[in-house]
Amino acid sequence: MIDHFQYNIGVPAEELAKYYPGGYHPIHLGDILDRGRYRILDKLGFGSFSTVWLARDEVNDKNVSIKVVVSEQLRKHYRELEVLEAIKQNGDPAHPGHKYVSHLVDSFYLEGPNGRHLCVVFELLGPKICSVANRQPNYRLEGKLARQISSQLLFAADYIRSCGVVHGDIHLGNVLFRLSNPNRTPTVDDLRIGKVSRKDGSASEKGVPESLVEPPEYTFDKSELLDEVQLVDFGESFFISNPPKSICTPTSLHPPELVFRHSLTGAVDTWNLGCTTYELITGRTLFEAGFNDRELVPQFQKVLGGVPEQRIQEGLKAGVLTEEPDESAADGFLPLEEEIQASYINGYNKETLDLDVEDLAVLGSYLRRMCVVEPIKRAKLAELMLHRWVQADNGT
Repeated sequence: MIDHFQYNIGVPAEELAKYYPGGYHPIHLGDILDRGRYRILDKLGFGSFSTVWLARDEVNDKNVSIKVVVSEQLRKHYRELEVLEAIKQNGDPAHPGHKYVSHLVDSFYLEGPNGRHLCVVFELLGPKICSVANRQPNYRLEGKLARQISSQLLFAADYIRSCGVVHGDIHLGNVLFRLSNPNRTPTVDDLRIGKVSRKDGSASEKGVPESLVEPPEYTFDKSELLDEVQLVDFGESFFISNPPKSICTPTSLHPPELVFRHSLTGAVDTWNLGCTTYELITGRTLFEAGFNDRELVPQFQKVLGGVPEQRIQEGLKAGVLTEEPDESAADGFLPLEEEIQASYINGYNKETLDLDVEDLAVLGSYLRRMCVVEPIKRAKLAELMLHRWVQADNGT
């Protein structure tokens, strides 16, 4: 394992210690990938299992993003690639949700000092919703735009469901704005490039990059229209016909069936759509938990009106719960409709709010159909498309 304390790095970027056999592939600006097809222009970001790069597709003369997976995760990401290929092959381009899903453009493998890496190519997208929201006066999107995006995510989920796929990880971190000009040429500030060198002057270990690139802070002006999004990252996705025993999604978004260790179905996406819609509109999460998702159970009781006693007893018997949930552990939480009112209105200048009391009541009705403890009782996605929350947004 690389000891990053022995290195000079210079810029905030991914962990240098993850450049080891099985880890990240060292990539530098200007690198040419896949037999000359893709030229690396800039870094877009990084995560625990991949780095993401802006590249020029020299064949099609357009900008794309390339996700380069750590080599030790190759087997897991075979499934992601399988899901993406199934969506590409089985999806209907005429479906209203088609344009709100990030689609596979290409894939290839990269051999390097740290192993064999899967590289997945996608359309170039813009900033995450949270990045844009944090620049707004109320640190959230304007209400009508947030409502519009919530409908787009519903259509996206229905589209991939029509392909036999469950996303499994719908949250705002996996929702990016589409760009009105994806082919603009980036300029990389030298201050964002940090030379990597050992402090003792000796040669770097095998597989360590010569430099690291700090991902840019996305900038845009009012001439750039940001009103459409795409759902990205299919790393936790699965086929309806072959659900996994568990998925890795933010703890606060764990649906009850994940908390109680029950079988997973497509209803996972419905729950997460509800939680994400709430956060889109209010700027706050509906539920809160650290690393222990059992903290959510009393919150389910307080906000949604209860958890079936059968589920509680099953949880106690299976050892998922160690004691009867205490609603006092959800102190500060309110019933759903009151939570919506408090989170959207309280503490804000009412002149900046464009959703009224009636709109929020419709939102409450919509979320009540989605955030249901029993998965089988959650509304089908097709039913949700007919709800007033979505229909009003579509002008019907």
